[in-house]
Amino acid sequence: MKEKKMTWQKILLIIFFWPFAIIYYGGKYLIKFYKSSKYTVKQKVIYTIIGVCVLSALGAISASSLNPEIEKVTISDITLYKGTTKKIKSKITPDKVVVKNIEYTSYDPNIISISGKGNIEAKNEGTTTVVCKVTDDNEKTVKSNKFKVIVELTEEQKEELRKKAEEKALKAEQELQQKRNSLSIDEAIRIKDECEQIVNQILKAPGSAKYPGAWYDPLNGWGMKKVNNLVTVSSYVDAQNSFSANLRTYFVMQFRMNDDGSGSLSYFKFGNQVVTGSYSN
Repeated sequence: MKEKKMTWQKILLIIFFWPFAIIYYGGKYLIKFYKSSKYTVKQKVIYTIIGVCVLSALGAISASSLNPEIEKVTISDITLYKGTTKKIKSKITPDKVVVKNIEYTSYDPNIISISGKGNIEAKNEGTTTVVCKVTDDNEKTVKSNKFKVIVELTEEQKEELRKKAEEKALKAEQELQQKRNSLSIDEAIRIKDECEQIVNQILKAPGSAKYPGAWYDPLNGWGMKKVNNLVTVSSYVDAQNSFSANLRTYFVMQFRMNDDGSGSLSYFKFGNQVVTGSYSN
């Protein structure tokens, strides 16, 4: 009986699919072994146990080589412009790992967003750190290195941002100037109350003092104007003098205000007497 020649198909099978080739030819010769009368039953049992152990080991090696576990995930830093997208490229070791799931965590959602397919959308300028968790077909999960995603602005975006900042600053300056030259009702009433307290301190009988204004019109009889944070107040008080006679005395005050609403008395004239400071025009 002629022996079958080793064909090129068999050679390729052994080279590229050696685990299956070993199992196939091993099983084939095992059948011949059982049919042979050269060995005793005891020898066949012993050799069978040895063969099963060898085949099991080879099967395990074959399975691990066909479906390896993930060992490492490496991702480089990524830079992109605001409003653009870019796909995350990860290097998984070993190459033949079957990936079951990929999850991206630890990033700032105000700067970027990441889809389930690993596409980054750049939302705002800034830098954020991302961690990728990869789960393979063996249910093993490995975290990648922490990599940075840097979102930059194009020259056009920078120019647009600069213009918006200038417009915002100009508007804030205009609002501040308007505030420096106008009095709100609350601010005027607060200054009126402060004027009354200051005048009461120099009156002979502060308990007899009566100022203009009523609950329905508290600023009636009070002259106030504000120019560049300088508030000028003019009004009068009716109060008793040292002889218990009621006298009306006119007064003028000036307050130097601050942008936060606080202020201090800079000038006070009561009747014909300058109590403190000098008048500012």
